[in-house]
Amino acid sequence: MFKYKRIGAILVFLISAYCIWIAVRPTKIVRVDNGAVFVEHLPMTTEGKIKWWLKNRELIQNKSQIINTPDNFTVIVMNFNGYEKLPKGTRDGSIDDYTCFDDTNGEHNNCVYNSIAFVVRGSIDGKAFINIGDKTYIQGSDGKVSLK
Repeated sequence: MFKYKRIGAILVFLISAYCIWIAVRPTKIVRVDNGAVFVEHLPMTTEGKIKWWLKNRELIQNKSQIINTPDNFTVIVMNFNGYEKLPKGTRDGSIDDYTCFDDTNGEHNNCVYNSIAFVVRGSIDGKAFINIGDKTYIQGSDGKVSLK
């Protein structure tokens, strides 16, 4: 009986440690290309994604000039799950579901599945609209974000 309790306690510990690791692992910007930001390990929550965007928008802009016109822009933040080969079969998904690159060191795995995490759009009146799932959040010119 004691043996099963010990195994159960170890399993609970390992599962808890894994969940904590998933929650606190660092977010990494893999690449920025043509209005899309490919990111590994985005926060899981909507609030976390919004905070990440607000914290990293200027960094992304300074490094890659992704926002050319501040009054009319669209930035797509994509989940990056590694490079893949472009599917060839009819049941593998559409090639339109992938973004492919020519600069992946000549490797054959040069495509990324388009998994949109959220979309940010800017407007003439200085507002930004952040679409996550089926909800739209508005960032006013004062920087505050609220649900539409």
